[in-house]
Amino acid sequence: MDLLLSTLSLERVGCIEDENVVPVLGPSDREGSASGLTLTIEVYQSKDGKWTLIQQRSPTVQHRSPQYTQNLLRFIQDSQFATVIVLASADGARRIDIQLAGTPVRYIGSPALPSALVDTLQSLAIRPLETIPVDKQDQRALAAQKHGGHELYEHHVPSSQKLSARGGNGGAGLADKMQEIRLETTGTTTTTETTTTTTTATGAGAAASADQQQARLEKVPRIPGGGFARRLHSLCQEQGVAVVTVVVFAMEGDNAPDAVFLANVVNAVWKLHVPKAAATPASSGEEEGWKFPRSWNSLYGNDYHQDMY
Repeated sequence: MDLLLSTLSLERVGCIEDENVVPVLGPSDREGSASGLTLTIEVYQSKDGKWTLIQQRSPTVQHRSPQYTQNLLRFIQDSQFATVIVLASADGARRIDIQLAGTPVRYIGSPALPSALVDTLQSLAIRPLETIPVDKQDQRALAAQKHGGHELYEHHVPSSQKLSARGGNGGAGLADKMQEIRLETTGTTTTTETTTTTTTATGAGAAASADQQQARLEKVPRIPGGGFARRLHSLCQEQGVAVVTVVVFAMEGDNAPDAVFLANVVNAVWKLHVPKAAATPASSGEEEGWKFPRSWNSLYGNDYHQDMY
């Protein structure tokens, strides 16, 4: 996204403050704004108002993606965008066999997407994202959602180490004492048994809600390592929003070439930028007409002095 922002020279028109995203603050890397600050979620827009870009610079708080995507959906609906484009990356190491051939990019469409856009994607040999089987990592995430967002792990305790709930001297143990606890609420007495029943009912409702959310998610192919992109796409699709998610497979390491590749794909479909013929990496520091943001200059730290060697 920074590559698009740097090249298109869009204007920052606002920011989104959300408690479900880890707050971050830093100096701006945009030219002409030496005293400016970079915020967690920034909103940029073209001068003609045709394009609006949202740049998120920090991850969501753990297990708070559902709340955050709901807030984003409300922002999208209030803004009445004609089409929503979600740019995401997927873990290249978790590709299935059919995804190893061809270009490392896929898309996820929606029923409300214009047919002309689908034809453009297919004419560029960009295929829909294939269905990826559920692996152990996904299973653990699903189990966490059903238990209020807490990860579950098996822990086997040998029989010799198991402790009895009752006291070893025949007296009342912890289990007996718990039965005697009474909770006072507005002058009435509520037994522990009643409290347990209420908690169980609440837990069942949460599990049912998680099952419903998962059923909606199953309509959208999985994006391994894609963060909340799948959930946001699912919510937009359910509300009839015209949304397309462009997914590029990437590996750990220097992802600058992946960013250039994704920018080229976006430009080929939506014609955001016309590269300058005179722009070359040697003369202007640009590659394929894209202007690298200044924040990329320190990806590997400061330059070293040749005198050291």
